[in-house]
Amino acid sequence: MKKREDFAEVFSKGAYAGYDGLSIKYAKNPLQESRIGFPVGKNYSKKAVVRNRTRRILRAAASEFLADIKPGFDIIVLIKPTSQDIGFQKTVTELKKVFQKANLLM
Repeated sequence: MKKREDFAEVFSKGAYAGYDGLSIKYAKNPLQESRIGFPVGKNYSKKAVVRNRTRRILRAAASEFLADIKPGFDIIVLIKPTSQDIGFQKTVTELKKVFQKANLLM
C-alpha cells in the first residue's frame, strides 16, 4: 500500500490485533491480493536511518508470510517506539503471532 487514502481507510474502518511491540490494522479490500503497508514515522525515531532500517526489517519479515496471508486484505504493520532494538528473528516470530491472532494466515 502506498496511497494516503488507502491507509486512512484502513485506520478508520479496520480491525486491530497486537502482540508485544508489533500490531496491525487490517480491513477487507476488493482486490484479489493482500497489500501491506509499513508506516514508521518520526514518533518512532527522529533519525531517518533508524526509521528506514526498521521499515526494511518489517518488509523482510512480512515477505516471509506473503504466500500464507489470505487474499483480499489491506494490512498496516505498526511498531511501537519502545521496540527500537528489535531484530529480524524476533520481528518474524511476533509478526506470525499477530497474523495468527487476526486469523489472516491460511
